[in-house]
Amino acid sequence: LHCSQNLPYTQDMPTLSVVKVEFTTVAKWLGIIIAVFIGLFLIVKTLIFIKEAISPTPPKPPEAKFGKLPEVLFPQSPKNNLTYKVDTITGDLPNLPDRSKVYKMVHPEPNLLAVQRASEKVASLGFSPKPEQISDIFYRWKREEAPFQILTLNVNQAQLNLSSSFIQDKDILSGQGLPGKDDAISIATGFLQSLELYPNDIDEQKTLAKLIRVENGSLLDASSISSASIISVYFFSKDKDNMPIVYPQGKRSSMNITISGRGSESTPQIIDGRFFYQKPTGQSSVYGIKTAAEAFDELKKGGAYIASLGGISREVLIKNVYLAYYVEGQEQDFLMPVIVFEGNDGFVAYVSAVKDEMIRN
Repeated sequence: LHCSQNLPYTQDMPTLSVVKVEFTTVAKWLGIIIAVFIGLFLIVKTLIFIKEAISPTPPKPPEAKFGKLPEVLFPQSPKNNLTYKVDTITGDLPNLPDRSKVYKMVHPEPNLLAVQRASEKVASLGFSPKPEQISDIFYRWKREEAPFQILTLNVNQAQLNLSSSFIQDKDILSGQGLPGKDDAISIATGFLQSLELYPNDIDEQKTLAKLIRVENGSLLDASSISSASIISVYFFSKDKDNMPIVYPQGKRSSMNITISGRGSESTPQIIDGRFFYQKPTGQSSVYGIKTAAEAFDELKKGGAYIASLGGISREVLIKNVYLAYYVEGQEQDFLMPVIVFEGNDGFVAYVSAVKDEMIRN
């Protein structure tokens, strides 16, 4: 007997049409199940939205893990009889966030070799290598060449004070050999780098070179390089958490180096400087802050620090209000927010932003 090579078709074997029907059925039910889940998800989301709209869940209170903070240390602000009017684009004060981070500041550890290293750097700039000790951390070096200079350094912190007799030097005051703004910035930057004081978080887009004329012993803004005697360079730190860093000098900063020409020799040089920098740590905590309206009331009652008052008008038109971090220009324990008010004629004022109940008396 011979077996056939082809097996006979049996009813137990599904046809292509049957498979297609079964697949379509499964896909249909799977789609229904997915649609039900999406519908339930949207219903739950809608109910949560309605509940939040009717009775919103209050936000968690700021953690304030550093406890009560010290007062922001502002310079003494002169008494004035100013009046204030909101003159923003919208005509209203902005809605500021109800909280902001506060950062701990770095306090460098003492270094036994700091004085020796500072003396080596200072000597390379033409100063006497032998310093005069003022305190445990402050030392003074002198340069006898004209203009006579005194450089005081904090050997434990990025802080310097450079003074000279340039105000009596007619060659310097003539403005001869004065570099352009870009060159002045490069000279000031190089000076700080030679002392290893140039911070790595300087926002070079904000670096400002101001032309200065000297008139009867006073330093005044110059309108052009031809009328300028010297150039002051101001450095600014980069924004922190999208908030700018502000200083006691208003639109200027606590990091300032002044450049002169050198008469007929045309050799620019550093003649003056006030520089302080302190780095914030990565340790932060969230604190509740005042509303813009609360800060504005404080401003009107004389409780603000006025950093810049350029005009003679007694009515200040407030054009801009925003949050910023305030650097005191001297060693501080915390980097704290302030509410900044900017007005006409260069007016700038600061109000401490952290709520009063979280400030130590």
